[in-house]
Amino acid sequence: MKLTYEEAIIELEKILDELEKGESSLDQSLKMFKKGIDLYNYCNKLISEAEGEIKILLEDDNGDMVESSYPMGG
Repeated sequence: MKLTYEEAIIELEKILDELEKGESSLDQSLKMFKKGIDLYNYCNKLISEAEGEIKILLEDDNGDMVESSYPMGG
């Protein structure tokens, strides 16, 4: 999958909207659900990778975590 996190979230939201409508056949709903699970796992992978990069950036030369005055997530 070659989506950005934002693109994956948009796709996941579209799937959720379609599933909530309840207008799809069982087969279509199952396919959308499976794709939604894949997108969810993909987003979690991207978040984990970003957290790893942040951790590396916040480590000092001794491998200790450096306290940052910048709040994460905002």
